[in-house]
Order: sequence, then C-alpha cells, then structure tokens
Amino acid sequence: MATMTIDGHVHLWNAEHTPQPWMTEEHAPIARPFGPDDIVPLLTANGIDRVILVQGAALDSDTDYLFEEAARSEWIGAVTAWCCLDDPARAESRLEELAARPKFRGVRHLSHGEPEHWLVRPQVLECVAMLEQRDLILEIPVVWPHHFDDVLSLVERFPRLRIVIDHLGKPPIGTPEMAGWASALRATADCPNVFAKVSGLNTALGKADWTIDDLRPAIDTAVECFGPARLMCGSDWPYSLMNGEFNRVWGLTSRALRDAAPDHAEKLLGGNARELYGVAAPV
Repeated sequence: MATMTIDGHVHLWNAEHTPQPWMTEEHAPIARPFGPDDIVPLLTANGIDRVILVQGAALDSDTDYLFEEAARSEWIGAVTAWCCLDDPARAESRLEELAARPKFRGVRHLSHGEPEHWLVRPQVLECVAMLEQRDLILEIPVVWPHHFDDVLSLVERFPRLRIVIDHLGKPPIGTPEMAGWASALRATADCPNVFAKVSGLNTALGKADWTIDDLRPAIDTAVECFGPARLMCGSDWPYSLMNGEFNRVWGLTSRALRDAAPDHAEKLLGGNARELYGVAAPV
C-alpha cells in the first residue's frame, strides 16, 4: 500500500451560507470564508495527500456544505459530520440521509459548549447507540479537565464504538495541571477503541512565540499512552490560525511526532487516519 500523508483535522466554512455560531469577537482573525482555494496550496507545499474534514457548526447546512466540497475534491478523504445527538428521532432520520454520502465516516457535536455531562444524558446515549450500530466514529472535542470521565462512561456502555478524542483533550501545557491531564489521557488510552488526534496544541498555548519544545511534553505523553497505532496528526486549520500559520503548525507538530516515534512516522502522519477513516487510495 502506497504511503499517504493525511491531515487528520481540517475545517472549511463560509459564513455567508454556513455560519459558525460559536464565533465571538476574539475570533476576528478567522471570521472570514476558508475554502479549498485557501488550503490546497498549503497541502501541496507540505506534501499532504488527503484531509479528514470535520464539522465546525452544529448545523445541518454546515454538514451539507462539507459534503458538497467532498464530492468534488479528491483531497478530502473523509468527513466527520454534525448530527443532532440529543433528539433520537431527528438523529435517526439524518443518519439515514448521511449514509448515502460516500465519504461519511463519523459524527461530532461541539459538546464542550454544552452543560456538564451532556454526553451521558439519556437522549444522547440513545443517539450514540445508533452510531455504534452503524459502525460510525464518534469524535469528541474533549477539553481538560472536563469530559474525560464521560468518555470512559461511553466506552463502558458502547464497547464497539470507535471514539476519537480531538486535540488530545486540550492539555494545560506548561502548567502543574499537566500531570492530571496525563493521568486522564492514560485512562482513556487504556480503552482499545479510543483514538486521539495530535492537533490544536498551538491554540492551547498562551503565547505567540511558542516552539516545538512547548509541544513535546503533550506529544511525548500521548505517544507513551496510546502507542503509535491510535494517534493521528492534524493541523486544526483554519482555527489554528488563531496562534500560528499552517506551515509552522503542521511542520512542528508533525516533526515532534516523528521525533517521539521515529520508526512509526508513516502511521502517525497518515496510515492510522487512512485505516480508521477508510480513506480511499489515490486513483
């Protein structure tokens, strides 16, 4: 099988027809359209063959837009869509619709913006059961110190459900709380059906002059916990532009991963995402 480099976490949005309701004044640097013309040159320059496209807004229109782009873009290897996970009837109907989209692989909700323990509410659990039944991935934007316990509850209830923790759970890099985050990450990594994305670390940092050494503690811990077979590298573009441009974010994140597990770089930078998300080989 030919080697393929995959950016495991990319967004596209155009507020003119797919608003991002979570944006506030602080997001002014990214409050503009970001589409294929913006990212394709960056992918080419960095030798990236495919991306996993991830929902940005809790709107069906956002997901529909992503699939429109995916249908005409070979470089989009798979899509993690949004689906209303607290309304079982609506979720079942929408999942039936999405099943017809060839690149549909998983579902994500911006659960970090919901009340505490939203993920384990009865109606949400009913919808998550549908994902397990359909062999779909559940991506969770875990944010330390929240949500890790909920992930463990989901694993216990749904042992066949593949769960992806986005952005390593937003580790508190450079603070004494890193030990608590590492313990929580290790507990989730003990579950073989849990995976994680090494992404979004630059926006977890409180300084603009961050370096690769700022990323290493979280990345080294992730490799130690998950091993080389359940981690994926992602840019989190264009959200990553809040604290770094694409070449710097992808370049330093991927380099730190290669340094942490030099014998497994191919898997970490593409092979794992390709297998998990069923990304088709180049024609």
